[in-house]
Order: sequence, then structure tokens, then C-alpha cells
Amino acid sequence: MADLQSSILFRAAKNYREYRRLRRLRNQPLSVAPQTYPAYVINLERSPERRLYITSHLRSLGIEPTVIPAFDGKKMSLDEEIREGRYNDEVSRQSFDRSLSMAEIGCGRSHLSIYQRMVRDGTPYALVSEDDAQFGADARERIEAAIKAAPADWGVIQLRFDCRHFEPAVDGLVRFKFGESLPVAATAYLISQRAARVLAENTLPIRYPADSLLGRVDQWGLQAHGVWPELVGVNNVFPSNIQGTRNSRFRASNFVKNLLLRVFG
Repeated sequence: MADLQSSILFRAAKNYREYRRLRRLRNQPLSVAPQTYPAYVINLERSPERRLYITSHLRSLGIEPTVIPAFDGKKMSLDEEIREGRYNDEVSRQSFDRSLSMAEIGCGRSHLSIYQRMVRDGTPYALVSEDDAQFGADARERIEAAIKAAPADWGVIQLRFDCRHFEPAVDGLVRFKFGESLPVAATAYLISQRAARVLAENTLPIRYPADSLLGRVDQWGLQAHGVWPELVGVNNVFPSNIQGTRNSRFRASNFVKNLLLRVFG
């Protein structure tokens, strides 16, 4: 119990310092010309503090964000998702070995909406970020370098990934070995028009969480790379909207984070 309390207090202190730093970035405008590609940020309407953070954070790095309203699992109907063919529990359990939560379905639909938008608009490539992403200080420079270095047929370039089975590809990029483990993550990534089109055609019915879908793009013949060293981490201030009630550790962490936001937000 003492270890748990110590861990929670340590994380609370760390979160508090980070949140104070982030608040100083609020509404900071771009000091350079905006990037030449869209930077889509997925954000729930009920999470204005996350929206303020990520938009200010990206602008401070020279990246102008476009906020994409997320599908909110709390406001969605499972019966409607099944009836409209957007979710099939049997397919999910066959593909992913379990049912998906409404939060996971909503998150998956949010990422899918960006792929559909890219196809509709003919966008050559884009940056996609969730609203708890923490980018490195040289993010814009490294993103543009990765796009230039990537092979012509690249599909997805992960800026953060939970995988250590890869091999060098070109300068600053690695290629994943899908047979050993999956590059599972949807925190922040680059996606090409071709990959957006393929995923827009193959995502429904939603049967993987968004991060697991991106970890499996090889099954549709898409090339997946990662920026190395990784460029993005997860911001440690905000409570999880997807896994917050999964177990006692997540619940305790979310409680402390929500308390800090109420007191200092």
C-alpha cells in the first residue's frame, strides 16, 4: 500500500509541474509559416483542457493543428453501431479475441473519419495526433525529414510505437518486422493518401482498437515505418478517456489527475 501511495504522489507531483508548464503555452500563435500538410488532432468535445493543451503545444512547435471532433463513446448507441454495420461483436472477437468497448469504437470511428476526409479531399499525406501526444522540441523538423526520407510507397510512419522488433530502413526511419511483434500505437503518426484509402475501405466493421489497427496495416499490403528515435510520448497530465476504469491502478491514477485538473485547471 505504501508503494502505491508513493507512486501516486510521485505521479501527482510530476503531473502538476507539467500542467503548470502547459498552461503557459495557451493560445501561443505560430512564429513561423504553417506546415504544408494538415495536422489533424482528435479531441472529445467534453475535453476542453486537452484541446487547449494540444493546440498550444503544437503551435509552439511550428505546427498548425486542425481539431477533429471525436466520436464520444458515452453518447453512442451500441445497437445503432451494430445496426448500421459499423461494429460487429462476432467479427471483433474473431479478429481481436474480445469485444470492444464503446470508447474504443468511438476512437476507431474518429481515426476512420480522418482517413475518409483525406480520401475526399485528395490529401497527399497528413499528421494524425491524439490529444495526449507529447512531441519532441524538434518535431516539425524531424517530421519533414521523415517524409523526405521515406520510400515512395510508404503508408504509415509511426512517431511513437510499442514495438522493438525493427530494422534500419533509411536515415531516421526503421522498418517493422511484423512476424515478431506489432507496432501498436495511434498516439501520433503520418499517413499517406494510399494508406488512408486502403484503411477507409477496410476498417469497417470496426474490429480493432485504433492503435491495434495501425499495428496490423501489413495485412493490407501497406508499408509501415517508424521514426527512430521515437519522436512522441504520452502526456502524463490528463486522465485516460479509454482505459480509465480498466483496473484499480488506472482508476487511482485517473482520480488523482481529475483532482489536479479541478484544483489547478
